[in-house]
Formats: sequence, structure tokens, C-alpha cells
Amino acid sequence: MDYTDNLQSGLPLGLAFGMAMDEQAINHYGKMTEYEKEQVLAKSKNVKSKEEMQQLIQKISDGDTLM
Repeated sequence: MDYTDNLQSGLPLGLAFGMAMDEQAINHYGKMTEYEKEQVLAKSKNVKSKEEMQQLIQKISDGDTLM
């Protein structure tokens, strides 16, 4: 299954680009429920720096729940 299609579904550009560089983050994101994806989207909209976005992507990559 190709989870990269999920990256084209209205994600903020920084999140989409960052996850595109991390295959594990893409895989974990693709397996998330719609609610979890909404949580990621909400958190990504509050990110104020590149470092914060990288931390968020690392949490996704690690499979952290983000709640």
C-alpha cells in the first residue's frame, strides 16, 4: 500500500515535506485513524519553527500517540 497518497490530502507543506523525507513517519501516518490524523494536523498548525516540526515528525516516525 502506498501511504504517500495521504501526504497529498491537505497537510501543511512543512509537515508533508518533512514526512516525505521519513519513510517510517509516512508508514505510521498511513496507519493512523482519522481522529489521530486530525490531531497531527491540529498540532502541525501550531508549530512555530522548523525544529518543532522536526520533533513532531520524529514523534510520528517513532509511533508516539501525540495525545
